Amino acid sequence: MKAVAIGLAGAILGAGAAHAQDLPVGKGAPDSYLQACVDMGVGFWQLPGSDTCVKISGEVRADYVVSRQRMREDDFSGFVTRGQIGFDARTDTDYGLLRSFFLIDAYVGPRTTTEFVIDKAFLQFGGLTAGYAHSFFGIYDLDYGNDLLQPYFGYAATTNLIAYTQEFGGGLSATLSLEDARGTRSDVLNFFGFPEPRRPAGGTAMPDIVGNVRLDRDWGTLAVFGAGHQVRYPGPPQIGGSDYGYAFGAAFGLNLPIRSGAHIAVEGTYANGASAYLGWQQIDAAYENFSGRKDIGRGWTVTGEAGINITPALTLNLLGSYLDYSAATTRDYVNPAAPDVRGWVAGGNAVYTVTRGLSFGIEGFYSSYRAKGGQDFFPYEEDIRGWTGVLRVRRTF
Repeated sequence: MKAVAIGLAGAILGAGAAHAQDLPVGKGAPDSYLQACVDMGVGFWQLPGSDTCVKISGEVRADYVVSRQRMREDDFSGFVTRGQIGFDARTDTDYGLLRSFFLIDAYVGPRTTTEFVIDKAFLQFGGLTAGYAHSFFGIYDLDYGNDLLQPYFGYAATTNLIAYTQEFGGGLSATLSLEDARGTRSDVLNFFGFPEPRRPAGGTAMPDIVGNVRLDRDWGTLAVFGAGHQVRYPGPPQIGGSDYGYAFGAAFGLNLPIRSGAHIAVEGTYANGASAYLGWQQIDAAYENFSGRKDIGRGWTVTGEAGINITPALTLNLLGSYLDYSAATTRDYVNPAAPDVRGWVAGGNAVYTVTRGLSFGIEGFYSSYRAKGGQDFFPYEEDIRGWTGVLRVRRTF
């Protein structure tokens, strides 16, 4: 389960030529003054002496979070602050739009503990995307996901990739993406693996192969997507060899003509030997050295939301998500199997925009996580549930 805490802050695909419009300046102003790139979008400025248009964007947000305590040593409440800045450079060429995008986050936790994270770093040229970008598996997290901190099940990873998108017209497009398999690689379980049955999987030998087909129209979006993933077992004296997992899903988002911002969105995913694509990465495989038996974990998720603008300044969103995962096990009484997991989360939020760039948001959600595993001599069961709430103050520019 993940708490979505990272937005794209202006990482919107764009196309078209840059036509510069002079800023209002006095007579005799030098030619080196900045010019606004109107066709690139709001906030883009042409660099003096260059045909490149640049946009600098960012945000500062402060969160106050309250959550359940499992033990007295756990924090019941806490503060998290994030600063973010992004750089978007676009140049119109004879072959299409050339774009580079860089986004960095800085998190400040307790006792001024600071962590800097590269959020995005990629380039685009025509239909090509290369670098550290959001995965092309799924659409919900990138196009919807209107939460503050509420966790939901579904793939939401940023990863190293190289992809090509073909536009067919009428809003129809298809993408083929090769994505870094190190981010989706899981450990494996080994028979007689004492004292620790969990073993690192073999190193990656091939990338994950991800594809999607989507239709984007004024009424909303439809998409189907899939991924292939290699599971490599540890080499000799372990079992060696590979299995091949996969994941596939479908999603839709509909704009409802009842009020501004009214919409519903639903995404579902099934994974076999590729649990990372469920948004809840588990041990993907179990094996036995002596018998050569193997097993692959499998499961499914569904996530949905409904939102509406009550007024131009006030938005409401409701969100729910469910996970059902059956873990990999060879089912021998001496094999401590990974747990089967059932989980769900439901909640909502309200965001009020005080003025342009400044908003206050509040969110509450209830989550339930139940895990049961192990064999006769190694039973394992866990049941975690409770409420979480967050108050957010956010400034964007």
